[in-house]
Amino acid sequence: MRWLAGLMLAGLALPAFAEGADYPDGHGGEVHFPMGAVSFADQVESFAAGDPAADDDQYSEADRVLGIPGYAEDEHDFVTLGCGGELVLRFTDNELIDVPGPDLYVFEIGPDTEPTALAVSEDGQDWTRVGTIAGGKAEIDLAPYVAADDTFRLVKLVDLKRACRSGTPGADVDAVGAIGSASTIALDSSVLFDSGAHQLKPGAYAALDEVLARINDPAASQVNVAGHTDSVGDEQDNLQLSRQRAEAVAGYLRDNGDFAGEAVTTTAHGETQPVAGNDSAEGRARNRRVELTVRTTPAADDKTPDIDILGVWGGVGGRSADRIVELRREAGEVRGDYDFDGSRIRGEFVDDTTFEGFWIKKKSGQRCDSEKDGSPYWGHLRLTFDSPARDRFNGEWRYCGSSEDDWSPKGWQGIERIL
Repeated sequence: MRWLAGLMLAGLALPAFAEGADYPDGHGGEVHFPMGAVSFADQVESFAAGDPAADDDQYSEADRVLGIPGYAEDEHDFVTLGCGGELVLRFTDNELIDVPGPDLYVFEIGPDTEPTALAVSEDGQDWTRVGTIAGGKAEIDLAPYVAADDTFRLVKLVDLKRACRSGTPGADVDAVGAIGSASTIALDSSVLFDSGAHQLKPGAYAALDEVLARINDPAASQVNVAGHTDSVGDEQDNLQLSRQRAEAVAGYLRDNGDFAGEAVTTTAHGETQPVAGNDSAEGRARNRRVELTVRTTPAADDKTPDIDILGVWGGVGGRSADRIVELRREAGEVRGDYDFDGSRIRGEFVDDTTFEGFWIKKKSGQRCDSEKDGSPYWGHLRLTFDSPARDRFNGEWRYCGSSEDDWSPKGWQGIERIL
């Protein structure tokens, strides 16, 4: 199936299908995007440059990251996050989804790919942590972290403070694109409904028939119909109206399209996800919409996330300043990585604020008679968090054969949550 490109219908005209295209990855290769230019982030939701930021102010202009990759040897079109900087990008004419293989590609330029932390969200309130991007890893497979039918509008990148030198500190990002991408069609409610009503008016049928005609293989497609309103009136009334309008559109699609039994679903958002301000007639009109998200990748009924990223933490000073720790629940235990050198953590939370387990390295100052996770270089680790929110921790460690009282705090103090 060729994908529908996103739009806000003011009449019946729909754009041409999005075409797949290949884009240079900045390292001598190419990345294929099935939806071509539609795949890339369209809007900067927020940007907080790190400290230090880029010496040249133009590289702190976040809009430089939008659209297709634009970096070339003679045209340096990228944004520098700065040391600890945070960038949130929005997809407006598509949504990020899980497909077989890589789903998201971060075009970071330069000879080194500086580590960043990554999270995705549909609404900007609930974030799914996807962990760290490091060591040249720029393509991300969402499969272990998300459910089969999840969709995401927002991507958050946080620099992990591993390149805080002057000039271009932090990660340099050229573009962010969704390889796994579902199309979004935003239908203006005035085309479909009279004011305050949820019954389709006669003119709506032609618009919806046009949408159906563009879906080449409805039997292999899934459509989510989401209703949205402006903020005028009671919040609960708006939620109910958005639900009724979504159901009206979904009912027409089910009755007139060759979709599988439960392939057309609905979601009601009411006034909670505006795309414009509600303080003007134009903004309110944009917010009154019904959005169709179309995807062809079947969602497995029993697929659930099998990795839960608990967080990414970083040191704030002293010997802990360069320490970056990621913890995740995986395969029935808490696992983690630290410092991007193959060092690992295994163990479990014994209560809401205390982790007990092991550190494991490729090499250390003492070799053990036994192995942990295939390495003879390991020891005991205890992390104590400041609260059940686990925003900060101090740690203590000791070698495998040392006394139970021989704990050292070196390098594990003042580790604060980054993601």
